[in-house]
Amino acid sequence: MENQIIIGKRASSNFFRKMGTQLDLEKGLYKAYESVLGMTSGSWKKTPKFDYILLFKTLYIKCEGCSPEDFEDGHGAVYQISLVYNKNRKLIVHESKEKEEIFALAEKLKSFYHIKIKDSASDRRNPKWID
Repeated sequence: MENQIIIGKRASSNFFRKMGTQLDLEKGLYKAYESVLGMTSGSWKKTPKFDYILLFKTLYIKCEGCSPEDFEDGHGAVYQISLVYNKNRKLIVHESKEKEEIFALAEKLKSFYHIKIKDSASDRRNPKWID
């Protein structure tokens, strides 16, 4: 794998404040980080044994003017990729408004960790396993 460090970002990141998760695949470590005006905090921890990769779609901010159709059509929605461990614990890796970006990262993680992908982003009422 050409890049052994994955830097994921949260949708709430902006110019002054950045949040996300870094994965060091080679060393088996992860770090949830927050950076405010260039000052970064967060400490490296050993990655647990992951069960599967979860892709799903969520609303980033409650939108009073948005209808359920807006969410279903992807307007105002954020796609999220998480690594699931201990049956129901999640390590949020990355958030994006671009579905293709999430699926590409999921494939990269799948090839490294040799685990399945559960796609709840395409149809939240009917999640499917991707082999």
